[in-house]
Amino acid sequence: MTTKYRLTAILPVLVATALAAAPALALTFLTEESPPFNYTQNGKLVGSSTEIVQEMAARAGLPVKTEVLPWDKAYVRAQGERETCLFSTARFENRERLFVWIGPIGTGLWAIYGRGDFAVPIRTLKDLSSYRIGTLARDPKNDFLRDGGVTDLRPARDEVQNPQRLMLPREHPDHIDLWITDLYAGREVARAAKVTDIKLVFVAGEQPLFLACNPQLDRRTVKALADALE
Repeated sequence: MTTKYRLTAILPVLVATALAAAPALALTFLTEESPPFNYTQNGKLVGSSTEIVQEMAARAGLPVKTEVLPWDKAYVRAQGERETCLFSTARFENRERLFVWIGPIGTGLWAIYGRGDFAVPIRTLKDLSSYRIGTLARDPKNDFLRDGGVTDLRPARDEVQNPQRLMLPREHPDHIDLWITDLYAGREVARAAKVTDIKLVFVAGEQPLFLACNPQLDRRTVKALADALE
């Protein structure tokens, strides 16, 4: 075989080897402040879900950078940026095609909080229908409540606004009667808002949480993350 033909035969193998050895593109993991799953402590992102997704990436050999953003910004970015995933994300039918889902990586309990003087017993979602409920923009709890017949929802862009709105005078246009959030995060968020006079009124539901990745993310990367979780 001549040198020319040897090179012709070997070149595809060299190219394939180089591609296989090429470093994976850096992933971006987006998240929000939501203890105990993902939150900042002493300038470092910690939490049970944080530990899991970081370990998934490490075992899969994938470089990752993580950013903490308001939920609505993170949610939009994860849909528009290919090498991007979002956690900890509840999985619903209206979101199914927006992401590729890896998990569960945790379980969230959704709870209703009110002011310390709230005295009306709440036993079902229907009992919430006459109240102004504070929620978070683009959060699945909005759909969850609407599906349960609760329609007077008052979304906030930042979760920390909700305990503050509980404390507003009832005639104030931004006042809310109750607030739905994660059971574990509620008091931490209220503490960050410098609000102490709140109480748990009702545990509304339980939801598995996922790492939700852009649907254009390379399927080999998705599989590597899923295998690492398994």
